[in-house]
Amino acid sequence: MTQPIKLDTSDSQFIISIDKDFLDKEALLELIDYLRTESLAREVDFDEDIEALGREIKSKWWKKNKDRFIPKEEQ
Repeated sequence: MTQPIKLDTSDSQFIISIDKDFLDKEALLELIDYLRTESLAREVDFDEDIEALGREIKSKWWKKNKDRFIPKEEQ
């Protein structure tokens, strides 16, 4: 019985073989997209200010939209 996923290596590459019965094409494309995203995320060099910016954006959004979620009498 063959394994559904096989990993080989060369000098500069990982070579992955996946049995078609194990994973359909759509799932494989999603996996490849995920791997690309992870690779790009590792290349980005955010400084600590990005978290402060995120908190500021959330705060502004919440102030603008809280009436949609919490009745005024409960605020």
